[in-house]
Order: sequence, then structure tokens, then C-alpha cells
Amino acid sequence: MKKSITHMSMDSVRVDSIMTRDVKAAKANQTARTVASIMNQNNIGSVVITETEDNLPIGIITERDILHIAGTTELLMLQLLARDIMSKPVITINAKSSMRDAINAMQSRSIRRLPVVDSEKRMMVGIVTDKDIFRAIMKSQSIMTTVSESITIEQYRPTYERLSEFVLGEMLLPPSNANH
Repeated sequence: MKKSITHMSMDSVRVDSIMTRDVKAAKANQTARTVASIMNQNNIGSVVITETEDNLPIGIITERDILHIAGTTELLMLQLLARDIMSKPVITINAKSSMRDAINAMQSRSIRRLPVVDSEKRMMVGIVTDKDIFRAIMKSQSIMTTVSESITIEQYRPTYERLSEFVLGEMLLPPSNANH
């Protein structure tokens, strides 16, 4: 259950309070077809790729990755292995990091999802997405104030654009359970 974030700032909200804990993962030796099926069955936009029993992430496959290979390879593309199409190295974030740290990591690398690892980087404990961050911002007037006062729009224009799209989508469509 996610903690209340109504009176906090971007620096005081920890990633573990807004992340999704039920991360869908696949092994590196599974097929792209299996990964696409996991995305479809769970109505999600990414699957974290792992190789070890502790589910330490080694890569990530997004809907965009699936579309890219579908548009550029032959008919056997769904037989490709996850390790062959995953984005790597995967960028992770510590569960105790702040929401601001997550925003900065996503913005600087032009990504929208960060697998969350424990403080010793021994295991994956969740995933935080731009939508998780946007939901947290929408729930808290104090965070919204922090965002508008402390971040220059030019520096974070893509993030602001995605936030605007998200807010409009939330107003027009009911929220879904798809987080990653």
C-alpha cells in the first residue's frame, strides 16, 4: 500500500512510497513472444529482464522495443530471445532515493521507467514509472507547488509535456492498473 503523500516535497517522497511492487519480469532466455504476451496479459508497457533468482534486473523491454523489432526484422522476430532485444544496461534506482532523484534519472536518460533495487543492489523490489510520479504530484498540492517553483520548464520540458498529457488523460479517462 502506498503511503500518503499529501504534504511532502519531491525531495521528501521516497521512491519506495510511490513505486509498483508487483513487477512483471521475464528471464533473458525467454522469447520476445513471451515478453509481448506478459505485457498484453497484464496491460503493461514494459517487462524487466532478469537472470538470477533474486530478480536483479539486467535489462528492460518496452512496447517500443517490441514495435522496433517488429518493424525491422523478418517473420521470426517473435522467436528472438529477450537478451537480444532488451535495453541494457538497465538503469535502476535505490528504493530510498527521492522522487526528485527519479525524475532527474529519467529526464537525463530520456527514459520513463526505473526498476527499483534495495539499498545493497541485491534484488529488485519494484519499479517506478513516470505515471507513478505524475500520480504522486497530482495527489499533493505541496509537491505540485515544489514542481512549479523549483524546476525550470526549459530544463524539464519533456517531463512537463508528459505530465500535461497524463493529467488530461486522467481527467478524460478512468485510471487503469497499468503502471509499467
